[in-house]
Amino acid sequence: MRLTDALRELGAHLRGASVTVPFQLDAESLKAGDHFTFTTNAGSLDCLGTPAGTKGFPDLDAAATDEDLDGLTVRVPSLEDLIRMRRAAGRSKDLMALEWLGALRDEIEG
Repeated sequence: MRLTDALRELGAHLRGASVTVPFQLDAESLKAGDHFTFTTNAGSLDCLGTPAGTKGFPDLDAAATDEDLDGLTVRVPSLEDLIRMRRAAGRSKDLMALEWLGALRDEIEG
């Protein structure tokens, strides 16, 4: 599985978990869960199978666009879907992000 290989290359381990917690970084473990938070050599990485307020990838893919990031094409959820996810998550950091995302939407539509 490419995700497993990439996580191993990044030296990923479960964020906030003791190193004594048994966790096998393999395809079966990733398939068995929906949300994983990792610490990697490149920083924190959250892998969310079904982000808050969504029905998962097909739901988000419907309005997503392909964007170029320094020669790497990545699939990016729509601004409306980002707002929907942040609103559904409802954490303080998400609510703060809603202010910024709303201002961005106003700028685009304005």
